[in-house]
Amino acid sequence: MATEVAARTHIAAQLPPGRVLTGVDHDRARRVWNAAVEKTPELIVRPETTEEVARAVLAAREVGVPITVRGAGHDWAGRAIGDGAMVIDLSAMRAVEIEGTVATVGGGATADELLGVAAEHGLSAAMGAVGSVGVVGLLLGGGYGSLIGALGLSIDSLLSAQVVLADGSITVTDLRNEPELFWALRGGGGNFGVVTQVAVQLHPIPDVTAGTVAFGWAQAEQVLRGLQNLYDTIDDEFDVMFGAMHTPAGTVLFTSPVWAGSADAADHQIDRVRALGDPVLDDVARRSYAQIVRVLGESFPAGGNYRLGARVVARIDDAFIEAFTASVDAMPPNCALNVHVAHGVATRVAPDATAHIYRQPHLVVEILGISADGDGVAETEWVLDTERRLDAVSLPGGWTNLMAPDDPRNHQAHGPNRARLAAAKERYDPARVFNGVAPL
Repeated sequence: MATEVAARTHIAAQLPPGRVLTGVDHDRARRVWNAAVEKTPELIVRPETTEEVARAVLAAREVGVPITVRGAGHDWAGRAIGDGAMVIDLSAMRAVEIEGTVATVGGGATADELLGVAAEHGLSAAMGAVGSVGVVGLLLGGGYGSLIGALGLSIDSLLSAQVVLADGSITVTDLRNEPELFWALRGGGGNFGVVTQVAVQLHPIPDVTAGTVAFGWAQAEQVLRGLQNLYDTIDDEFDVMFGAMHTPAGTVLFTSPVWAGSADAADHQIDRVRALGDPVLDDVARRSYAQIVRVLGESFPAGGNYRLGARVVARIDDAFIEAFTASVDAMPPNCALNVHVAHGVATRVAPDATAHIYRQPHLVVEILGISADGDGVAETEWVLDTERRLDAVSLPGGWTNLMAPDDPRNHQAHGPNRARLAAAKERYDPARVFNGVAPL
């Protein structure tokens, strides 16, 4: 105990008063989006500047306390909160500033916060589908969202990043300055330092035509086959995520069409989805992209018990349909499957241009085990069973942001890029101070 107190005292002494959280503030900060995460950190610090982050990193290393980093706290596995660790909580660093078409975003900001400010300027950003996710955490993992065809992955709009490295030094990395670090950050996870600020390219997409078009489960096979035909000829400005969930009226196969092109062409595009079957729900309308992302975030609120998984699939074929429908038939209440479709701009980047290797057209299946009450055993078993079904039709690896830390496929997720990532790790963090979602 004396050693622990001395470590806390030493770290606190390197920071301004009040930066080490206590009492209710400490307890709140150790809670993350997934209520199933229950960890006890040694201390939580909430710096307000990049320089304070650097001082915290150095102080923790001097006394041998492990370090974890909490951005928006959305990582379902709770890797942001380490037992016995010092948590660097970036929630006081969440400012979003826009100059022209570039947003400067603090390390604790959420997609909702970035998109909300961007919308005031008639702009949007390549963010994910859930607004409560942290901007930096999404970027470090690649970033799948509904503007993927028009704008690419989230990392394709990253212009620069300010990073505190393991030795306490501060650098700003981009294509010209520390380009190897910039390459590694774009898909390599939080393995290389604390990202305290990013610059992101914005785009003039203030409004989209979007919503939900859902079909009764009896139509699932027909709709899935039609979706693959649609994907084979899809326009860059069109995105159609799909999935399955239980509703009071029965199980549905839902689609989430988002048309980011001309409003004059919207009806034609959405009609392609409506024609896949006989819709039981159709609420498509002209909306801001910020509103779409915010609503989807509200569908997966903080405080639930979550167990997630992810697999990458080349396309919808007979084997995929069999695995997908069998998983839905076995799906417990409250659970869901969401499927992102990578196409367009995201697939015109070379697989070795960033650390994120999946650049061919593909699907990312999100497996969402959600338990509002109870121990979540049935939901966890369903997630694992679904992973096993999909393994037979999946590409090696998966989307690391949603995979369990002990999933062996983590080590395949970067393919031939993994060797280059390991070399970057040795260069920027040889002591293995930081461990991302797929540790190197």
